Amino acid sequence: MNNEDQVPEWLENAVLIYGPRKAGTTLLQNLHDGNNELFVYPVELKLKRFHRTIWKSQPVTTDLYFDLSLLLKKELPNFDNKSYASYVKSLRNERISSLRELIQKDIYAVYRFAENKPTNPTHWCAKEVGGDTIKIISFWRQMFLDGKVVMIVRDPLMVTRSVILDRRRKGIRLGARQIMKQTKSPMRNLYDQVQLINDMSFHFVVYEKLTADTSGTMQGVCGYLGIKYASVHEYPTLFGEKTVTSTSSRKTRKVFQSKNKWHHDLSFREKLLVWIYSTIINIGLFNKAQKEGKKYGSYPEIVKEIEKEIENRS
Repeated sequence: MNNEDQVPEWLENAVLIYGPRKAGTTLLQNLHDGNNELFVYPVELKLKRFHRTIWKSQPVTTDLYFDLSLLLKKELPNFDNKSYASYVKSLRNERISSLRELIQKDIYAVYRFAENKPTNPTHWCAKEVGGDTIKIISFWRQMFLDGKVVMIVRDPLMVTRSVILDRRRKGIRLGARQIMKQTKSPMRNLYDQVQLINDMSFHFVVYEKLTADTSGTMQGVCGYLGIKYASVHEYPTLFGEKTVTSTSSRKTRKVFQSKNKWHHDLSFREKLLVWIYSTIINIGLFNKAQKEGKKYGSYPEIVKEIEKEIENRS
C-alpha cells in the first residue's frame, strides 16, 4: 500500500447529514462546504443499500458501492474526475476488509483529487436520505462509534409536494400508488426522527428555519460540530465554489425561503390523494405512538419541541 492510501486521523471524525428525500439535505450539505475544518463529500453515500450487506460478498460490494455513486457520473468544479475514476478502477481490485474502510478510502481519494479543499481538516461530512431511519443511523454508529449526526426535518407534506413537482418537471406523472408511497415515506421518517430529538448526540435542523435564518441555524450546527462559523456557511458551495444546489427548484446560488403551501401547483387529483393518504397515515402514526409509548404530534408541535431542545442546550 502506498502512502496515498494511508488514511489520515481526521477520517475517524465522521459527520452524517440525514433527512427524508427533498427535505433540504443537499442544501445543508452545500452550506457545510467551504469550511477549512470540515471536508464535505459531495454526493450521497447510499448507506440504505448496505445496512443488510454481509461483507463476505466483497469485491461485489465494492463494485455496487461505486456503481451506485453519483460521483463517477458527474463533472464537478475544482475536481479531477479523470484521476479519481482511475483510482476507483484500481480500488475495485484491492482487498478491502469492511465498508467503513472502503468509505474512508473513497473520502480520502475525493479529498486528494479536489481543489479548494480544507488545508487541515478535522472532520469529514456526507449525507444520506430516506430509507429506514433507525437502521441507517444504527449502521452509521456501528461503523463510526463517535460519528455525529445532523438531522434535518421538513414539513412532510411539503416534501411530498416537492417530489411530485420534481417528477413532473422530468415528465413523469405519478400514479395513485406512487403518490401514496411518496406521502408515507417522509411521514414515517419524521416519526422515527421525533424519537431522537432529546438525544444529545444528535443535532436537529428545521428546514423552514434554515431557509429563514440561515446564519443563525448554521451557527448552531457549527457549535455542535465544534468548528468555527464563517460567512461561507450562508450560501451553498461545492468544493469551495458558489453553486446552485442540484436539487433546488430555483436556479439561484442563494438560500431562498418558499412562501408556497403544500397544495400549491398540485392538480386537484394530487391534492385530494395527498390529503386522503396523509390523513390516514397520520391517524395510524398517532395510534402507533400511543400504543408504543412514543412521541408524535403535528409538524408545528414537533418544530416547537425541537426549538425548545435547541434552546435548552444553548
